[in-house]
Amino acid sequence: MLTTMHSARIVIATVGSLGDLFPFLAVGQELHRRGHRVTIASHAVHQSPVEQAGLIFANASGMAEPEDRAAFTARAFHPWRGPRFVVHDIAALDVRDSYAKLLPLCTDVDVLITNTLAFAAQIIGEQGSAQGRLHWLSAVLAPAGFLSAYDPPASGVDALDRFLRSSPSRGQWLSRIAERITHRWTAPVRVLRRELGLPAQSPLGDPFHRGQHAPQGVLAMFSPLLGQPQPDWPANVVITGAARHRQAITPDPALQAFLDGGPAPLVFTLGSAAVHANLSFLRESAKAAQQLGQRAVLLTGSPEMRAKLPSDLPASIHCVDYAAHAELFARASVIVHHGGVGTSTEALRAGRPMLVVPHGFDQPDNAARLQRLGVALILPASRYRAARAVTLLQQLASEPRYRQKAEEAAYAMRNENGAIVAADVIERVLKVEPTVNPYAGSAE
Repeated sequence: MLTTMHSARIVIATVGSLGDLFPFLAVGQELHRRGHRVTIASHAVHQSPVEQAGLIFANASGMAEPEDRAAFTARAFHPWRGPRFVVHDIAALDVRDSYAKLLPLCTDVDVLITNTLAFAAQIIGEQGSAQGRLHWLSAVLAPAGFLSAYDPPASGVDALDRFLRSSPSRGQWLSRIAERITHRWTAPVRVLRRELGLPAQSPLGDPFHRGQHAPQGVLAMFSPLLGQPQPDWPANVVITGAARHRQAITPDPALQAFLDGGPAPLVFTLGSAAVHANLSFLRESAKAAQQLGQRAVLLTGSPEMRAKLPSDLPASIHCVDYAAHAELFARASVIVHHGGVGTSTEALRAGRPMLVVPHGFDQPDNAARLQRLGVALILPASRYRAARAVTLLQQLASEPRYRQKAEEAAYAMRNENGAIVAADVIERVLKVEPTVNPYAGSAE
């Protein structure tokens, strides 16, 4: 086992969309810059961005890529059935194949880092740390990942959220209910654990909740503006700040010409996934921009989605499949987005007011946190219509306090560098010889 900083072998296992990948690319690049060998283990669809980042890619999933991307995404973002589909159908049902692919990668690693849905990697981390073979760290990308009774995640239902936030006891009630509901979703993980000779459930807890948090360290890879440590968080959490991955994207002359050709536009985006489940967002956004008489950039996600929009959009609305958020957001007047934590972070860095249109998962909670910061208003996806968006966009533009709060947030984030902080934590762990973890299950 390495106890120096020379070429440590590090595997980062992440399950999810690009928003779940990019922060780890940033950390991986920083570790690579320091001389370590970094492998990103994830879905096959992520191979290209991993290799473009100069890191080693490993396919750690047995899932086939969906033939109908729109239908797949619509299932994932269904308001009630979506979370079960993602946790059970995408992550838990893949645990056996993922374990088989990951285990050979982790036989001689020094550090294994896992995210919330990397259930197979969590088992390997538990086994490896039980034997003293490796260091296991986990990462959480948004405050909702901690399911704190003292800072309960917002559901998007205002009355319920006010009730839950009124006292820790009510927050604890939410935690118990959430764990009871989701316990069934992770049943395939418990089946595999028993076959491996482990207790059906980790002593740490359910893998989707407390069981995801590694005893040797938890990286909270989000801005402290979004969440602060709570009494019921694991004791070994380090808030690193957001880890920012800057993609090498070929400049788009048409987009650049549009941005240079007039006042700062509205920017509408649903990230890399949700956009394929909500064509109406793009159509209603185009209508809202036209009703306001403002220029706009619509990020459509793919040529297929662009083809579904009216062909006669005015020249004041520019459609592009994708653009680097950092550069585009800095040129925006107001940013309309889905509330993914990565997009939220870039919008905060840009210092622009936001209209957040949450679709599911941690997005309602991220939206509520942005609203409490005073930088955003919220319009749920189910209620997103041009007329409502116009009203809120006018409010964001006419009340200077939103711009002021956004600029204050951007200033506060100026010195955040989550990739460096996370890499520092990992290197500190590497300096310590791993010891048998008494809280982990047997590796037999």
